[in-house]
Amino acid sequence: MGQHQYLEGARRQVERCIRLGSANDGAVWINRVTITNYLRIIYSIDWAHAHGRLSNVAKAAFGDGTQPAQHWTQKQVEHLWHGRVEDVVTALQVLDWDQITCVEDIQNSPAYFETRKHNMDYARLRREGYPIGSGTVESGINTVVHHRMKRQGRGWKREYAQAMMAALGELHSDRFELAWQATC
Repeated sequence: MGQHQYLEGARRQVERCIRLGSANDGAVWINRVTITNYLRIIYSIDWAHAHGRLSNVAKAAFGDGTQPAQHWTQKQVEHLWHGRVEDVVTALQVLDWDQITCVEDIQNSPAYFETRKHNMDYARLRREGYPIGSGTVESGINTVVHHRMKRQGRGWKREYAQAMMAALGELHSDRFELAWQATC
């Protein structure tokens, strides 16, 4: 992944960009690869991912669909939106985690937000024009990849699927003619 990301960035001349931003789900390996390839990138945690994680904590702590869960989530999301990540971290830390039964991933939420708080200053990120969501990329994947590759009756073998993905990538990046000529 890292090599592909670097080569595509070099091909697109991202080093010429005045600002670089990347919104991802907070996985340590994505952060490591992205920061290794682009030292000056501003890395943010995908807004929907952070919001969803808070919703899952509220469901575990207060009950799914309950008024307290909705109120708690709304308050934490508002803190996040306005750049008050420390308030969210505090709200997570004061929950009675010994009484909350949930998967380990949700139980690690206080540490998750604490260690990534510099990537969740959404007020600053928005003000400075950096992306806070990965929805456009995910939508592109859904439109280009899933639509073509997962149609009924399509039983793509790996070697053919990868070739089709490469062709679709070139087509949707307006480089198909150039790529076609390079292979002839």
